[in-house]
Amino acid sequence: MKQSENTILITGSGMGIGLLTAELLAKDGNDIIGVDLDSNLIKKTKEVVEASGRKFYGFVCDISNSQDIEKLVKNLKKQKIKFQILINNAGIAPSGSFIEKDFFVWEKTIQINILGLVQLTHSLLPFLISENKSSIINLASIAGKFGSEGTAVYSATKHAVVGFSQALRMEFYDTNLAVSWICPSMVKTRMTEGVKPSIFTPIIEPIQVVNAIRKAILNNPGEVLVPGYLRFSVVHLPALFPKFSLWLAVKTKASKGWLLANKGLEKNIRV
Repeated sequence: MKQSENTILITGSGMGIGLLTAELLAKDGNDIIGVDLDSNLIKKTKEVVEASGRKFYGFVCDISNSQDIEKLVKNLKKQKIKFQILINNAGIAPSGSFIEKDFFVWEKTIQINILGLVQLTHSLLPFLISENKSSIINLASIAGKFGSEGTAVYSATKHAVVGFSQALRMEFYDTNLAVSWICPSMVKTRMTEGVKPSIFTPIIEPIQVVNAIRKAILNNPGEVLVPGYLRFSVVHLPALFPKFSLWLAVKTKASKGWLLANKGLEKNIRV
């Protein structure tokens, strides 16, 4: 697809990667549909998008709530808003001991990171397939390529996003709909504050993720790891030497940061 003159729907557009994506894609010459839980954050996104002279449509929606998703779809139809690109960015990243944390946190993680993403995608597919060219870009994670201590449920949801994206890409292979998924390492946002990085998960800048999204819009690459060199350590090495790879991860304490950080993010979870 071309990089400009699209209308792009972005979930979780109120802060972090979602906000930066909205801002920079607007500067590229695209109109933005911003979807977020917080109406005040939507107002901020509206300001940065319109500062680039592009149109902005804002909607409050909790993607873990099926009724909210239905309401969003109705509003898009009512306002006759068309779009060509869906960026599923919204998500949460609780961590810590699987057994010690209250299960509602893990349940909410599944509801937001996978059930909400899948239902929203299903509901918006009619909009996308009606366009001459369209694209779905899902924000997965390096955690979607391997499981690690402290991220049991988060890793499970991101593995699901990867599998879901791969299957959709195959299902729509001969159509006008492209499907790609981004697997970033630890991104320098508040979601990774207090987590010690490792040799397997270096800290990257949010702009690197946005540039990967831009690449996905233009080239439909399928899977994009950020940074790209991680494909050796998180994909090829475990496939070729699974026992050695596990031993190395344990001995280097590669994922202890997530276990010790115990990042529940409960303050951001609507029960």
